[in-house]
Amino acid sequence: MKKIVLPFLLLGTLLSNAQDFQGKAEYMSKYIFKKDNIKSDKVDENPDLTAALKEALNKSSQKTFSLTFNKYEAVYEEVEQLQQPQAPSNGMSISIKFSGAGKKYINIKDKTTLAEDEIFGKEFLISEPLEKANWKLVNESKKIGDYNCFKAELIIPVTENEKEAYQEFLKKEKVKPALFKMDEPKDKVIVAWYTPEIPVSFGPNNYWGLPGLILEVNEENNIILCSKIVLNSKDKSEIKKPKNGEKVSQKRFDEIQKKKMDSMKDEDGNVIFQTIEH
Repeated sequence: MKKIVLPFLLLGTLLSNAQDFQGKAEYMSKYIFKKDNIKSDKVDENPDLTAALKEALNKSSQKTFSLTFNKYEAVYEEVEQLQQPQAPSNGMSISIKFSGAGKKYINIKDKTTLAEDEIFGKEFLISEPLEKANWKLVNESKKIGDYNCFKAELIIPVTENEKEAYQEFLKKEKVKPALFKMDEPKDKVIVAWYTPEIPVSFGPNNYWGLPGLILEVNEENNIILCSKIVLNSKDKSEIKKPKNGEKVSQKRFDEIQKKKMDSMKDEDGNVIFQTIEH
């Protein structure tokens, strides 16, 4: 009787360990601005403004995120960093803050996603069914930290909304050049590096579906890189679903956002920066 019961006890222990498996990864995100994206007569004529603007853009794009996960669910959120004041260079200072989205939650068992976002201070909770991405596994590998990683690629087709926005930009550009240039939208090629040594299907920014934790993502101009991993810590981090804001679909959120943005623009669609002279 003991010989029969023992295998079932071992199996139960293994299943229990799989359910208790959890971890936390920290990621650094940085947006690479193209030189051609910032161009106007005012900027070209003022090298101090150009330098201050580029410095502000680089600082505002560097962010830290955490991904808390178990076998079936994960939550991705920004880690708030205290900004240390710095003396302006060349007597000019520009401060730029990008309002990022809030928590992003994914559940591969229930096939659901939830994401917090906001439009000019009003909070929304975006609820969508989980759709698996069509990853292409590539026969390339590299080492990230102590982990052996493998390459995968994902193509995200350009949307009709992106095409329409670009046509609107071209029309306004003929009337008055914009400070920020818009590239013609194309299909995006996402490159990810994942490690099967951590057997979960999650990654940063709700990328998922690969046979291992994603440690690096290259979104063309945006790079997300894992800087720290903690597995099965005694101090377990609770995975809390986002719950703040009016519940809407992604399509409805995009409609509200576009309507609000259009109402905030002037007739030329200009973006205004405030500079502080010292």
